[in-house]
Amino acid sequence: MGEKDLFEIDRSVIYSKEKGYGYLELTKGITKCDGEYLPVTETESVIALKNGGWNVRRLAEAACRDEIGSMLHRNVDLYRIDVPEEGTYRVDLSINAGKEDLKNLSVFAGRRNLIDYEVSIKAGEKYTRTFYQAVTPYIPPLCSEPVIDRCIFISIAGMKSHAMHDQENLLSDNCKISVNVVREDVPVIWIAGDSTLTDQNAGVPYYPYGSCAGWAQTLARFIDKAAVCNLAHSGMTTNCFRDDGHFEIVKEMVKTGDLFIMQFGHNDQKRRNLAAFGGYAENLRRYVKEIRALGAEPIICSPISRIPGELPKTKDSSESDDAKNTKFYSLLESHASACKKVAQELDVTFVDLHKKTFDKWVSDIDASHDFFMPGDITHTNEYGAVLISEYFIEEIRIAAQRSPSAKRIAQFDNHRQFTALLPDPDARILPKELPGPDIFNIEPPYVDIKGIPGYEGIKKAFRYGLLDPCVMHLHPYAPMPRAQLLMLLFRAFGKAGVRPYKGYFKDIFFDEWDSGYVQALVDMNIPETKKERSEIENSETVGLDMMNQKTCSFRPDDMLTYKEFADFITEFAGLNPQLFGDILSVSSGETDGKTFHILKKLGAVRDEAALSNVQEPYGTAKENEVTRQEVYSVLANIMEIRGQASKNLPSDSEVHPVH
Repeated sequence: MGEKDLFEIDRSVIYSKEKGYGYLELTKGITKCDGEYLPVTETESVIALKNGGWNVRRLAEAACRDEIGSMLHRNVDLYRIDVPEEGTYRVDLSINAGKEDLKNLSVFAGRRNLIDYEVSIKAGEKYTRTFYQAVTPYIPPLCSEPVIDRCIFISIAGMKSHAMHDQENLLSDNCKISVNVVREDVPVIWIAGDSTLTDQNAGVPYYPYGSCAGWAQTLARFIDKAAVCNLAHSGMTTNCFRDDGHFEIVKEMVKTGDLFIMQFGHNDQKRRNLAAFGGYAENLRRYVKEIRALGAEPIICSPISRIPGELPKTKDSSESDDAKNTKFYSLLESHASACKKVAQELDVTFVDLHKKTFDKWVSDIDASHDFFMPGDITHTNEYGAVLISEYFIEEIRIAAQRSPSAKRIAQFDNHRQFTALLPDPDARILPKELPGPDIFNIEPPYVDIKGIPGYEGIKKAFRYGLLDPCVMHLHPYAPMPRAQLLMLLFRAFGKAGVRPYKGYFKDIFFDEWDSGYVQALVDMNIPETKKERSEIENSETVGLDMMNQKTCSFRPDDMLTYKEFADFITEFAGLNPQLFGDILSVSSGETDGKTFHILKKLGAVRDEAALSNVQEPYGTAKENEVTRQEVYSVLANIMEIRGQASKNLPSDSEVHPVH
């Protein structure tokens, strides 16, 4: 592509239906689909990717009329620039202020990658910024195939007070935007990981406090002479990123001199086969070796910390203990340690984001919520994402002084200073929003379930929010570890886990994802845990000290058998006999008959032919083991019996049930 101005844009063409630049035009008319399956292409996440990462917020009428008043919010102006081929492009952006000052603009590119924020331009003056964009295939949410979208998006969010229904453009009549795009080969910084890094969507009007953001989508503002290509994807484990095709894109396009930043763990810890120093660490080693063989340089980040939980006080603790002496725990401590070990072992640049974020949240546990989405302890808002990307660059700048590999990314550092981005009281005020399209109201997206006998049960389980909508492989014939069942079981019966875990079993640790469910089992007096409950109540120690004394095992990694599955269901159903009386009515002492009766009644479908022929990378269930598709079908039917099938579904794709 030759060097030329592609656009000289003024207010008159911002919302041109003919040219299709207007975000509000592109997304007009999206409604919830009731009763029929919604095409994947019409889900909000896919539509947002076609609109630079933006959706239209569905504000409640009362919010528009009564709550907004003079509250500050941001409109978003969006521009699409088509390019002829994949590759990297230099983008020269200039904004000429007209007769009025422009204040607090945010500039985004691509899938809502933050390029600059808090931009102010005095009347008659000009703002310029040069950055680089990578145009590559990517796999959208809920899809299994890469898409090729040869375009560059630029979006500008600006703060202005006016009524919500007003589509008035922020920029004044005399303001002009110029964009120059030039094909230029530069190194690419590839991003691999999960929802805590990915390019998250946001709504218009734009509220940073109420807009989810992965930290890697705010990294580009620190980068010069390189393009950031974020292929992180919600729901990913170190297995899924490879199995679902994301790493294949990297392998096809990565070149010598590129960088590969990876951060996994939030979803790995929910899979028993991806234990921190087991499958998880081995996958990290494999990524490092493959990336180096392709001529690029890997960087390992430990997973960012969720907002920590509080450890139980020991018996000599006082309720009046100073709050600052309270001890906290992280559910990702083991996976963070595994990252450090692999990095040291293979001499890889290591950025300990887990420690940086854990220490930050603990320093003021109440204020830490300002960096996360409201009601969430895992997914950051725009403020949290900006903070963590600053931590990343800060650590890289330090590492570059002693590590040759860290210098590879430091050479692209534009040495921009950090700017504190903190919400003021007004920023925390969010208007009421109506629910968007139901992401669980599509055909299940999994590529390995078509035509199998248990398909209808899986479809029902997906509809009821038991399954992760972000991954593409369900592994229906694989067995399920005992502990991994618990999250699904608790959801199906409407129960919640309990933290902190007090250390009842020698093979369940307080920082494991499943520990909260095991603690709840003990509190519920499930027979399997009664002995352990008695011991802990008579003990003088708790937590890690108690675990060191334990001799009992929960056997979390043993594969779930039919009898164990039926026993779990019996115990949970027995808490509500008026609903499950028919399921529980079996002849006394007929253990085998009881197992058959319960699971048959609840729709378990065994496919012996498939089990003998399927090529399952994670193993197939043995004769006495329950397949995953049977677990899903049974628990979906339990939700129907409870009358909870369509209630309290996860609201977006940031909720990842275990499978």
